[in-house]
Amino acid sequence: MPQSWVPPIPARWYKTPALLLAASLLQSQDLAPLARAYRNQPSVQTRSAVLDYANARQDASGALALLVLGSKEAEEKQFDVALSHLSAAAKRLPALADYPAFFSATARYETENYNQVERALKPVWDRTPASPLLAKSVTLLANAFLKLDQPKKASALVELHRTALNRPEAELLLARAAAAAGDHIGERLHYERLLVDFPASSEAAEAASEPDRLAALLPLSRLTRAIHLLDRQSPAPARRELEQAIPNLTGQPLDRARVRLGVAQYMAGAYAAAYDWLRFLDLASGDADAERLYYVVRCARRLDHPQDFKKSLDQLAAVYPQSPWHLQALLAAGDYYFLRNDARSYEPIYLACASSHPTDPQAAECHWRAAWAAYRAHRPAANALFLNLITRSPAADKVPNAIYFLARIAESANDFAAARAYYEAINAAYPNFFYATLARQRLTTPAISRAPVAPKTAAFLQSIRFPVRAGIDLEPSAITRLRFERSRLLASAGLDDLAENELRFAAKADGQPEVVAIELADLATARDAPDMGIRYIKQLIPNYLRLPLDTTPGKFWKLAFPLPFRAPLEQYSREHKLDPFLVAALIRQESEFNPKIVSHANAYGLTQLLPSTARELARKLKLPAVRNDMLFTPELNLRIGTFFLRSLLDRLQGQWEATLASYNAGPGRVAQWLTWADFREPAEFVETIPYDETRNYVQSVLRNADLYRRLYAPKPVALASTDGSIGRTPALP
Repeated sequence: MPQSWVPPIPARWYKTPALLLAASLLQSQDLAPLARAYRNQPSVQTRSAVLDYANARQDASGALALLVLGSKEAEEKQFDVALSHLSAAAKRLPALADYPAFFSATARYETENYNQVERALKPVWDRTPASPLLAKSVTLLANAFLKLDQPKKASALVELHRTALNRPEAELLLARAAAAAGDHIGERLHYERLLVDFPASSEAAEAASEPDRLAALLPLSRLTRAIHLLDRQSPAPARRELEQAIPNLTGQPLDRARVRLGVAQYMAGAYAAAYDWLRFLDLASGDADAERLYYVVRCARRLDHPQDFKKSLDQLAAVYPQSPWHLQALLAAGDYYFLRNDARSYEPIYLACASSHPTDPQAAECHWRAAWAAYRAHRPAANALFLNLITRSPAADKVPNAIYFLARIAESANDFAAARAYYEAINAAYPNFFYATLARQRLTTPAISRAPVAPKTAAFLQSIRFPVRAGIDLEPSAITRLRFERSRLLASAGLDDLAENELRFAAKADGQPEVVAIELADLATARDAPDMGIRYIKQLIPNYLRLPLDTTPGKFWKLAFPLPFRAPLEQYSREHKLDPFLVAALIRQESEFNPKIVSHANAYGLTQLLPSTARELARKLKLPAVRNDMLFTPELNLRIGTFFLRSLLDRLQGQWEATLASYNAGPGRVAQWLTWADFREPAEFVETIPYDETRNYVQSVLRNADLYRRLYAPKPVALASTDGSIGRTPALP
């Protein structure tokens, strides 16, 4: 039967609008919308559309339609018809044989045909490369063996495939197998591992359902369980475990448990109680005592008792100078003053942190903040501190910041040759970072563009081992190409979750996460989920901003920096005299272009508007009343969001850095920060923002804007002012 043939539409389908929609979907000859309609809203009509599609085609697309039917029917517990469709799909779909096999095995398990599960799953075991359904299949078959009273087979299967399973899942299956085999020692061992090492897992909940298992835990096991609970931010159950363990502990474990009891109080927000408990503890263990002193500092900070910092910090420095708790305490104390713009107090603390822990990566942040305090105070020591930071910690996050301000120091001394060397180094090593955008602008100024590169400065910079800026090999291997083919087949059938799972498994198992990230992002974008595409790239290519723009395919960058809703975005941006690329950059940071997102702060949609703010702004725009759900509409959200951004910009006299900080942290805080210094340029204000989140937000949006212009603008647009004032509104492209 020719693939182009379309079966006639039954007359009964023309009776309602819903049926007309189903008919039009069938006429499209595209399986994906039919399948999605059926999977999302199963009905007689949507199922009939997929079934008619399958009956009309004897090729792979027809087999895929059968897979859609069988998988959904199994989910709907229509097992007999599901098995029929899955069996037919398997015969015509060898490239995806493991999928109908798994769904068939699931149906057989659910109908209590446990003895048929192992045979049904054979295509999963035979799959090369490994099937992404392997872990689920192991769990399914192990449970089938247990139902058949074959615990040894279940245990052997789990042990054989331990690496495919997560630890809690494997321990639970082994515990069940041991219990079924009458191996009470093994049963207790596996349940105890769940309770102690994975106390917050869903599997541990089953282990804890038998009260005697928890009651049987030894004191040291309770201590370990409590520590894991604290690591998972569960202070209340951790405290209960510690209170039961402490009377039966001695020595170092006792000291550790007593400190962690105070930590549990601190994490629960009982800062005064934690402070009173911790500061009077008399401990024999050095590490526990160092941890105690660190949390005394944390409690005093929360209680706004800065006078208590010095005593604890001095004791840590005198008795435990190399302890990581000393470093953490210095950071906590320094941050207290940093948030209050008290450079006189925080600078010596950060200097002590940098000098006493020079090899610790976190010390680089201390080093930077001490250098920044010296720079803001216009002290010559800033130059040496910046240079030392670059030399000691060339891979630190703040190295491009340090190079930029070294260049500014050189400029102030009219050493334009050195300044040029610094700016070119930033552009070469960090081409897509915030400070590279500023460096490129400085390189266009006449004094610097005319200056030769200073040989001594260039030699120094060449001696520094900056993080390698390597490209990525985007040529898929044979295995990766096979994964892509399987994923695309699944996606063509509207089986989006399975298609993405195939690729996620490939990224983990097959050794080409960068290549897979692009395919995942492409798949997500094709189904109007650019936010997922961005997240896949961030997750699988964490250093993607270090990639050269000119040697990495444009498709990659446009997936990482997509521009959906471009027409309304440009319309409302221009209506409010805003740079549309900067608006796009803000949206990427706020919502990653997910129009349906609601934040933990109850902000809605693309530009993340609070409903109360949106209603107030809508009245000013003379719009009808705005309900919360209306903010999910991209056009309305963009119209109100750009108006809001323009109003903030006008209120701050065109200062973009301050405007973005206000968008993130609120105008009140920004008004205070602007009084903290007489800023000579926008970057100084940005670096003085005390909140890491807001500072990173401002830098990220401005960096994003630069990338959007380089990707989408017909010609480059200036990013920020270079005249020493806070940045003004960029020109429209």
